This record gives sequence, structure tokens and C-alpha cells, in this order.
Amino acid sequence: MPSLLPFVAVTIPLVLTPGVSTAVVLRNSLAGGTRGGMITAVGINAGSLCYGLLSAFGFAAALRRWPSAWTVVHGAGIFYLGWLGAASLRRAFRLPPIVVSPDAAPRQSAGRNLYEGFITNILNPAIATFYLVVLPQFIPEGAPVARSVMTLTAVHVGLAATWHVLWAAAGGTLARVLAGGRPRQMLEALAGTALLALAIQIALG
Repeated sequence: MPSLLPFVAVTIPLVLTPGVSTAVVLRNSLAGGTRGGMITAVGINAGSLCYGLLSAFGFAAALRRWPSAWTVVHGAGIFYLGWLGAASLRRAFRLPPIVVSPDAAPRQSAGRNLYEGFITNILNPAIATFYLVVLPQFIPEGAPVARSVMTLTAVHVGLAATWHVLWAAAGGTLARVLAGGRPRQMLEALAGTALLALAIQIALG
């Protein structure tokens, strides 16, 4: 069996630290309410599950052999984050300066929220590093690798999904309270700025 307690002790601070996935859940819950944020969270954690499967079945070893694949993931992640940030900023400046009903505002489709969450995590270098470099360190020598990796993946996804649901609820509440006007423009602008800042941080890191 993998070392669960040390893994949880390391994972909780990582989950609670605001990052790319938190920013995207908050962004989509501001635009589409709690439901939009929760669907985004499903996509994000589906991406984590995919990395768990890749780690379980040898992709980490393949990356060590072909490091250029890591460069592709890293560069694509930076580009996608920058694109999401720019989209939020564009939406901030296009919102009408008058207060409107939250039900009247156009909302992103469930499929789009799911896609954005999934792609965000798949192209997130921090998540790739966690699953392909950090997580395997908690598997004892001689333990069944695939089963151990999937057990640790389930722990991480459970913790992360709980945290994302809380952020989705918070974003949905803000979206209802500040449904339109200047406050909504400011929230969109802050979300866009945060995403661009994360892209720059990853690029320089």
C-alpha cells in the first residue's frame, strides 16, 4: 500500500494553494453561476484522473526518455492560460455598465465549461509535475505500482474536488450578488489578470 498519511500531508497544502484550476473554476462560476463552476471542476478532476492513469501505466518513464514532450506540455499550458486570461479581460470591457438580471446574461454551455476545465488541467505543468514526478515518490518499493498510483490519485481528486466545489459556490454567490455593472466588470478583470499572471509565473519559473 502507498504511504497515505505523508501523501495527504503534502497534498492538502498544494490543493489549498490558489492556482490555475482554482482561478478557472472561479472564473467560470462568476460567468455561469455555481453550476458552471462545478461542471468546470468535473473537467479539471477528469484531467487529474487522466494524469493518474498515465503515471500508473508508465508515461512518467516515457517523459524521462523523451523530455521534449514535457516542453510541449509546458508551452501549451502557458499559451492556454494566457488565452483564458485575455478572454476574461475582453469580457470585462464588453460588459454593459448597467446592472442586469443574472438570468438574462448569456452563459457558457456545460460542454464548454467541462472542456475548459479538462484542458486547463491537462496543460497545467504543476499538475503534470505532481503526478509524474511527486506522486510516484510515495509508492513503497515492491508495492503494485498501478494500484498504488490510482489509490493516491483517488485521494488527490477527492481533496481537490471538495475544494473546487467550495470555490464554485463562492463564485456563484458573487455572480448573483454582483450580477452586472461595474462590480462584475472588476471581477472579470481580476480573474483575467490572475490568469495572465499565472501564465507569466509559469513561463518564468
